[in-house]
Amino acid sequence: MSDSKPASSAASDPGLLISYDEGLAYVQHWLSSLMHGDLKPWTEKQQLNYSMIVNLKNGRIPRPIPRLIQKIMAILGIELEAKRVRRGTDYVVQFAIRDPKQIQLFRAQASS
Repeated sequence: MSDSKPASSAASDPGLLISYDEGLAYVQHWLSSLMHGDLKPWTEKQQLNYSMIVNLKNGRIPRPIPRLIQKIMAILGIELEAKRVRRGTDYVVQFAIRDPKQIQLFRAQASS
């Protein structure tokens, strides 16, 4: 997690910052860990579009979808705050995790 920043390095902004790519990889890993046949019932239960989730899982999304990543992470118990950050002439999405318990949960699950 190369762009991660622990709370101690951001005195005025406590929490953990993760890039869009880190959030995407986390969600894709979690979706891929579901047993065969479990994805469709899960998407129906969460009222998510099955085709979009399959494309997300398989890395076939045409553009960043930070709100969907944010929604799935919330379902998984990790509340994210999405931010657009200017990098040169472009904007990129970063997510902030504020709750210390959720930071621990993210780190534990991301490293496994």
